[in-house]
Amino acid sequence: MFLALLCLLPVLTAAAQSLPASQPDLRLLQQQVATLTARLDATGYLITAVLLFFMASACLGLWWNARAFRAFRSVGLYLLAVASIFCIIYLHKPDSWESTLLILTSLLMPEMAADALSIRKGRWIWLNRVACVVSLLLAWSPLLPLLYRVTVDLSELLVLGLFLIGLGRGSSRDRLIAAALAVLWFFRAPLDPIVHRHLPIGFRIGGWRWNFGPIAMVLFGAVAIAVFVRELIEDQREKERLATEFEAGRTMQQVLLGAEMPVLPGLRYESVYKPASEVGGDFFQVLPAPDGGGLIVVGDVSGKGLRAAMTVSTILGALRALPFASPAQLLVSLNRTVTGSLEGGLVTCCIAHVSPGGILTAANAGHLEPYLNGDEIAIEAGLPLGVAADAEYPESTLHLTAGDRLTFLSDGVVEAQSATRELFGFERTRQISTQSAGQIAAAAQSFGQQDDITVLTLQFAPAEVAHA
Repeated sequence: MFLALLCLLPVLTAAAQSLPASQPDLRLLQQQVATLTARLDATGYLITAVLLFFMASACLGLWWNARAFRAFRSVGLYLLAVASIFCIIYLHKPDSWESTLLILTSLLMPEMAADALSIRKGRWIWLNRVACVVSLLLAWSPLLPLLYRVTVDLSELLVLGLFLIGLGRGSSRDRLIAAALAVLWFFRAPLDPIVHRHLPIGFRIGGWRWNFGPIAMVLFGAVAIAVFVRELIEDQREKERLATEFEAGRTMQQVLLGAEMPVLPGLRYESVYKPASEVGGDFFQVLPAPDGGGLIVVGDVSGKGLRAAMTVSTILGALRALPFASPAQLLVSLNRTVTGSLEGGLVTCCIAHVSPGGILTAANAGHLEPYLNGDEIAIEAGLPLGVAADAEYPESTLHLTAGDRLTFLSDGVVEAQSATRELFGFERTRQISTQSAGQIAAAAQSFGQQDDITVLTLQFAPAEVAHA
């Protein structure tokens, strides 16, 4: 039916034009036929607009689910604005509507091009956005023709510069985007009058006019979406790979840290470990000593993530392989193990030995001092592990009595930070140091966890048999 009407249109148009113009009904028929003819002639714009609306919806939908890919948003908004222009052309709305949207697309195009080519946007983009707002406010003023010319020229210059930057990078991805952008830039509507004088701006198929500008827009949208979707898929695969590695690291760390703790006569202890991410850089161990006492190890590796987790694994593996020795000797051995392998990082560590009789011997490699009954224990600290291969670590000794409570923790407690950037601090830490490990960790976490949190509490009870 539609094709039959299309074939009859020339006949109807000629018949309507041959009728006397003095008859109002016939003049109305002439206008209606002319309008229908113009719309059919511009059907290519309608088809292109529909395609661009679908592309814009796809881009904005992908951006909604992957906010980090801002190119989807920029390209989606640009395609949406251009699709609106093609609808206006098809519907023969006033030129002011078309000019207003052309100004908007001219201002959106540089930002879209920068995002598509992954070019860092500087202050110029804010000037461009301000110009966009001003243009929309003045769109219906007498300044519209001048505003239109200025914004279009500025946009063309900016996009040309961005195209040259993208083309010069050498990346096949950027070159593909730049090539599609160059075709789009050449056939944009503002250049039609120049192109028309030298080259055809379109062609006809089936009675419909197809312009190169809309076709170039569809081509650019298809290329951009294909490239961005591929990047999104690769990004998802990389995230899945990293998630698998993190899960493996987390599992390994849980095995090392969560191994069943020994039952030590005279000691009751509780531990809490809350990493800031999937894997952390804190570590702790409670090991039986040959004399029937216990060996307590608490430490913190600088940094986060897999690298810190691997360092923790190295330290714990070395610690379990070492023969029993004094805390100072153990720190010397661990320091030699990690020195040269931390790539600029360091490890703080505190090791304490509690004998069955309550003698506490401790050595500290730059870690936070433990608390005894709510007060810090004055332990002379040596250099963190990994700083100097020949570092030595002095020991401190004191005597525990029944009921004494020791608290070892990492700096994740002290450095917890509130929404107002206030630190939890040493005074708050001291005040809650006699509470259980779970209460201390919960207090720091609710205040604002920024780093791994480790808390290990021990109570000396020589007449009892403690259990984990």
